[in-house]
Amino acid sequence: MNLVFLNSFEKRMEEDRIASAQVSITEQGGEWSVEWMEVDSDGLPVRDVWFSGMSWNEMMQKFRNRIQNKRSEGYAALVDMWNEFPVMPGGKARILQMMHYYSELNGREELFQELRAWRNEQAGKESKSPFILASNRMLRMISAFLPQTVEELRQIPGFGEYKTGLYGEPLLRMTSSYSRTTSFPLNWISDHIDPSGFEDWVRQQWDLRAKNEAERRETKMKLLEGIAEGFDLEGLQQRLNLPSRELLTRIEELDKEGYDMEPLIEPALRDLSQKEKEEAWQAFKEAGDRFLKPIVKRLYGDEREPAGAQLEKTYEWLRLLRLRFRRHGGEASGMTAVMTG
Repeated sequence: MNLVFLNSFEKRMEEDRIASAQVSITEQGGEWSVEWMEVDSDGLPVRDVWFSGMSWNEMMQKFRNRIQNKRSEGYAALVDMWNEFPVMPGGKARILQMMHYYSELNGREELFQELRAWRNEQAGKESKSPFILASNRMLRMISAFLPQTVEELRQIPGFGEYKTGLYGEPLLRMTSSYSRTTSFPLNWISDHIDPSGFEDWVRQQWDLRAKNEAERRETKMKLLEGIAEGFDLEGLQQRLNLPSRELLTRIEELDKEGYDMEPLIEPALRDLSQKEKEEAWQAFKEAGDRFLKPIVKRLYGDEREPAGAQLEKTYEWLRLLRLRFRRHGGEASGMTAVMTG
């Protein structure tokens, strides 16, 4: 068992008595546990398990909420040692947070916008989401640390050998026109940030993450309710006010969690010809189901490939058909469902 976090608390009682307690976060085999241990009036330890599970985010949300409750009861931490907002275990995770913090304060906005424009254009060429190529945080760090070589670029989290091989040349061409005063490796960061400012930033990050998690749970419930009520894709999009791509991503996530998406898949495929469905199914079997652009090429070729809104609709039904294909493993039973759907 790995002890990730430990802190002691005290609460002033009547007759100048002091109640003491400890809170701990442990990890074993990927499972997180949060425990509160306090001493009762007889001097005996009382153990209260606040959380036990695999999700770091859920664990942190429970930890923060219960700590706030204990503070409202009068308990105070003895050591202000990340007592409310511990970073994830391991030195690399803490350094990564520092890199994010530093880059938000020191990123070059002009270069960041240039990087974003490149990312969006490249994503369009590859028919991918821009954030698959690089997140805003990754681009912020590039704009702050200005890597000048492939080896330096690989020290930016998210840019391993594969991505630097694909995109290293255009990225380094953009950074080379900027001068820098820092160097690689980035082991100097901890000495160049304000500790109190960093702690405030971490607190804000956890608040934002908790808010986003709550919004995702609410959207998930609305999506499941909409499916149960018989909404189609267009109706769900209006109900949730989500772009089509994001809505389909949420649907794919629900499918991975084991929810039945057939009530959405069947009507979405109903207006397609049997030939289209058969050819798409066969294309998935032959080309794989990871990327959709090769499937579109196989179905329509360069001359007949849809464009604009029609292309968007094509990717929409292909993503839904892919859910069925993956569930059936490309077997004949799935093809039968396609033919009758």
